Amino acid sequence: MTIRGICLGTSIFFAACGTTASTSPTDATSSGDTEFAQDIASDATTTSAPTWRDSLKVCWTDLSCKRAFVISHGGDWSLDDFPYDSQSAFHRAADKGADGIKTDVHVTKDNIAVVTHSSPILSYESTDCGGKKVEEMTADEVTQCHIFPSTTETFQRLDTVLEWARGKVVLMLTVKESVDFPRAIQTVIEHNALDYVFLETGLGDLQNAVTKSPDWQKSWYNASVSSEADLDTVIQTVKSPRVAFLEINVDYQEADNAKMADLLKNKIHPAGMRGFVSTIHLPNVADHQAMWDEGFDVVMTYNLDNALVARKAVNAARGVEPN
Repeated sequence: MTIRGICLGTSIFFAACGTTASTSPTDATSSGDTEFAQDIASDATTTSAPTWRDSLKVCWTDLSCKRAFVISHGGDWSLDDFPYDSQSAFHRAADKGADGIKTDVHVTKDNIAVVTHSSPILSYESTDCGGKKVEEMTADEVTQCHIFPSTTETFQRLDTVLEWARGKVVLMLTVKESVDFPRAIQTVIEHNALDYVFLETGLGDLQNAVTKSPDWQKSWYNASVSSEADLDTVIQTVKSPRVAFLEINVDYQEADNAKMADLLKNKIHPAGMRGFVSTIHLPNVADHQAMWDEGFDVVMTYNLDNALVARKAVNAARGVEPN
């Protein structure tokens, strides 16, 4: 069957999941921060009809739409010059044409959502803040931590990223701690970002941390499951129209390609959800194509360049323009 993978938070995280930069190495500077702010300011004055690039209501949650979607994991990053979850990696993913970007969220002790992968922060994520716990730091302290290997780029506040993404790209937020779901959801609401942001959640959090959060039904969700029984629970028990995506976990070994295609066609799609899957590490074009051919709608990739080649071919074959 198609191999599906999820990056592990170990020292092989970057080596296994990195992409090779196809442009000249650059590093974010203070001018880069200014550019990020200018992007936000210019978007505030832009008024145009929404597209699938900036609205989940356009195609993403419409099962009659045949478009294949690709989400870039942590932005289009590389080991040397575009740090994971950084401004530069997000910029590059959006500029290349990713439909969405997956990013990670923690909440600081002063109740501010920030974009960081781990807590404690791992030494290979930030050499000057390695070992520190995000929940024991203020947002100002976290956003002074440099993202390895950059000496200029630092961790970002979630609200900054939400404002930057407006009008450019859809975001998937992976909330790393269950207790942080209420604040993450409220941050999305406060910044009027509900139409272009959805949150990733496991079944346990969906049944508890998420559904017990104030205003949780205002947001969209991607529910990750590891068995058909979990899938049935999402469909029969949770029964929320806000669960727009169903992610088949890598641990779900009982389904071969034919079984998965059957689930997508006869159970997931009829329930009103899109099929979501993560690629293997360093996937080639054929790996991506196979997932869309199997019936998945959204593919999260660890190699954006290859994903975009496959997405273009799939959408062209389906008569979807632009592809």
